[in-house]
Amino acid sequence: MIDIRPLIVKLGGSVITDKRRQFTVKRTVLRRLARELTAAKGSLVLVHGGGSFGHPVASKYKIAEGYGNPRQLIGFALTHRAMEKLNAYVVDALQQAGVPAVAMQPSACAVVENGRIKSMELTPLRKLLKLGLVPVLYGDAVPDLGKGMSILSGDQLVAQLACELGAKRVILGVDVDGVYTVNPKTNKNAKLVQEISLSNWSSVKKRLSSGVGGRDVTGGMAKKVRELLALAERGVEAEIVNAAKPNILRRAILGEVGLGTRVVAR
Repeated sequence: MIDIRPLIVKLGGSVITDKRRQFTVKRTVLRRLARELTAAKGSLVLVHGGGSFGHPVASKYKIAEGYGNPRQLIGFALTHRAMEKLNAYVVDALQQAGVPAVAMQPSACAVVENGRIKSMELTPLRKLLKLGLVPVLYGDAVPDLGKGMSILSGDQLVAQLACELGAKRVILGVDVDGVYTVNPKTNKNAKLVQEISLSNWSSVKKRLSSGVGGRDVTGGMAKKVRELLALAERGVEAEIVNAAKPNILRRAILGEVGLGTRVVAR
C-alpha cells in the first residue's frame, strides 16, 4: 500500500506568475518547477498561490474583508475563475512533465468561518493519494460562514493539509532565499534568518519584510511563518526556499535541509 503521509509543496504566486503584469504566467519557470517536482518519490500534494491572477481581482473587490455589497458577487466569481485559470496552467505543466496531477477546488471541500478553516472533506483527496495521484490545490475565494466570503490562502491550506494528512515535511517555494531581517530586494544589508522557532519569532517579526512586490491579500511572509509555526508545534517541520533558483526545490524535495529558512518548534 502507498504511504499517504505526503510531502506538501507550496509554490508561491510570485514564483510562477509575473506580479507586475496581470494574468501572466512565467511559463519557463513553471515548466522547470514541474520537472523538479518529479524528484518526489512518495506521496505529494501541491498547493500554489494566486500571484498576478487572484490577488489583483480579490483586492479590487475587497473579497478578504467579507461580504458588504452586491458588487462583490461578481468579484468573488472573477477571483475564483482567475484561480481556476492559473491552476489549469500548473496542472498542464505537471502533466506534461509526467506528473499525474489532478486539480482540487478548495472552495468545494473547505468549510471556512471568519477567514479560518473550520473543517475539510478530504476523503476524495486521500483516495487520490492512495492511487498515486498528485492533488493540486490553490488559494481560493471561498464562502464564509461568518462573514459571507473570504480568501482562503494557500499557506493556510498547507498547514491544514499537513496536520490532517500527517505530512512528513512541508516546503514553501518563494522568490527569495528565505526569511530576511529586511527586504533583500531593496536593502543590501538584509540578513537571512536560517531558523525560526517560537523562541525567536517575536524578534524576527518586528523586522520582517515580505520580500515580495505587488499586492498580496493573504498577508505576505509574516502570515506564512505564523501558519508554519503552528504546524511546527504539531511536529511537522517546514522550510522556506527559493524556488526561483534552478534545482533548489529539487534539492529540498530530495531531503537536503539548510537551503533557506527552517521553521521548527524548538
